[in-house]
Amino acid sequence: MVYKKDNVVGVDTSIITPPGVFKASGHLESFTDALVDCKLTKERFRADKAPPLTVIEKNGRKVLPIAAPDKAVAKDWEQMIQQLLPGISISRHGKELVLPIVDFQKPASVETAETNPGKIIFEGKEAAVELAYRGYVEPNSNSPFLTDSRPFNLMFKTFLDPIDPIERVMTTTLAGSQETDDIKKLRQSVDSVLAGSTVFLRPETAQGVFVNFLACQRTQKLRPPFGIAQIGKSFRNEIRLEHAIFRTPEFEQMELEYFVPPEDDSKWLSYWTEERFKWWKRYANHPENFRQRPHEEHELAHYAKGCVDVEYKFPWGWGEVEGVANRGDYDLKQHSEHSGVRLDYSEDSKDLITESGEQRTEKRSYVPYVIESSCGLNRALLAYLVDAYSEDSVIDPTTGKSAKRPLLRLHPQLAPIKVAVMPLMPKPELMPLTKQLVKAFRRERINVRLEDQNLKIGKRYYRHDEIGTPWCVTVDYQSLEDNMITIRDRDTMEQKRVDIEGVVKMVKEKLTDVDE
Repeated sequence: MVYKKDNVVGVDTSIITPPGVFKASGHLESFTDALVDCKLTKERFRADKAPPLTVIEKNGRKVLPIAAPDKAVAKDWEQMIQQLLPGISISRHGKELVLPIVDFQKPASVETAETNPGKIIFEGKEAAVELAYRGYVEPNSNSPFLTDSRPFNLMFKTFLDPIDPIERVMTTTLAGSQETDDIKKLRQSVDSVLAGSTVFLRPETAQGVFVNFLACQRTQKLRPPFGIAQIGKSFRNEIRLEHAIFRTPEFEQMELEYFVPPEDDSKWLSYWTEERFKWWKRYANHPENFRQRPHEEHELAHYAKGCVDVEYKFPWGWGEVEGVANRGDYDLKQHSEHSGVRLDYSEDSKDLITESGEQRTEKRSYVPYVIESSCGLNRALLAYLVDAYSEDSVIDPTTGKSAKRPLLRLHPQLAPIKVAVMPLMPKPELMPLTKQLVKAFRRERINVRLEDQNLKIGKRYYRHDEIGTPWCVTVDYQSLEDNMITIRDRDTMEQKRVDIEGVVKMVKEKLTDVDE
């Protein structure tokens, strides 16, 4: 995305960011998730990630099952439900609650679900009782007994202050409490005192690119279309961490902001959508497990003109690994308005010749549109690990019996260790040639691991199969005589003898990206 493109440059911007940047971008007001609390489980979760209601048939009736962790909790929940909906019919079977329903209606639309919800009509002891239904339930229990959703800002706030901010909070609160008992006014006083030292950990790398747009464009003499890319840490106060490294509060992000003339935005959105999807499939063993999903209208940010997600089929379902979006001119205009600095591009004579070769006569100034590629590298790693993992049936060299061989079929360019070099046995006479070979790989900047443990060669092979090392190179006693070594392929387990002088070149050629 950077080094193989003539018109893309890399940048490294600050993690700690002043609030003015996020006021301009809209993050202070709108970088939020809608959170909901379950009145039974007390769990807090994102409304947009919650599943719909599950209804089953039982003894010829439609019922809503609610799963409690144990019998005692189920008994408590039964009492709570009777308090929330007096007169409701409910039965308890071990740790499961069963609520017969007459009918349920989904919300008319996702966009209006909060203000115009659907409803669940439960059977009652005397008459049916109703409960508002906004299209989702608590994920673990199927409970529809929820609070209204409320916004929760995802940014991490911190302070640059020689004085402990807690001390300022305590002092301000104690002084203010003598004048008023209004919590909102006390909070405003505290926020006012801390405002000068408040900063945020960036929730995305993109804003650092936008505020450095002019510096990069001028110093690198860039003209649209051009890109500014960045890889770095981002931080989000995720209320619910999921699936190992899929959703975490601290994550590695890879983003490209590609600046284009406004009239070419659709063309470049299509280009980067296709280009990025090819990148994901290029390194996959099972490219069919990647798909593209265009955003529906209600999913788009208010400024976005279009967005296409790349999703991977994880064991728990489809999950986003990258989004390619047309952000329009929103970001540059917002930062320009709040900073007072013009963030536009003024054409020169070279810009008057179009891509088709036509000559324009008038120069112009315009705010470029932004096509963004935003990828979470943690998720990318997880997707490729899931994609690469398999188990083969092999004959265990130590027992002679059939066994499972854990195998990580990582694309060679993704494998952290490209080659393992090992002596057949860790004998002193084999080590000089082994170490010489290790140095030869390192000179070519190929990541290599020396394996000289006192283990059978088969076990050392299998260990590297499990961590995804594509090739193992073995030095034996014959190597001392004929200068030939054995190279073993991870996936096929095929072994062949090659000249020691040519093995480094062979591996280097195999690592060459044929899709460049």
